[in-house]
Amino acid sequence: MKVLVVAALALLSACRLEAAAVKPQAGATGGSAEPRAEAALETLGQHLQTFSDYITKELPDRLQAEEMKQQAKAFLERAGQQFAPLATELQTGVLNLFSQLLEAGKRAAQKP
Repeated sequence: MKVLVVAALALLSACRLEAAAVKPQAGATGGSAEPRAEAALETLGQHLQTFSDYITKELPDRLQAEEMKQQAKAFLERAGQQFAPLATELQTGVLNLFSQLLEAGKRAAQKP
């Protein structure tokens, strides 16, 4: 959303600067104001088209990527909460198994 506001402000300031440049030149040259105004309008149209392309194509892709990132983060948090007890239980089970194997090995080694 911040990008949209910044782009709109940049577009408005560019139009304002171009309009300010056209006014003094039009007064000094007399009849050449119309071609300059057309050029300014054409430039404005190009800026608006670029801005429109950004809003319709690039911005939704970026927003969708951000949404997917948040969904993945939420999924990982839920998975972590669900699997943490299982991981602890598995760790305890594996440690008990190794302890029992070590004791069985010691007993087998002590028997002649």
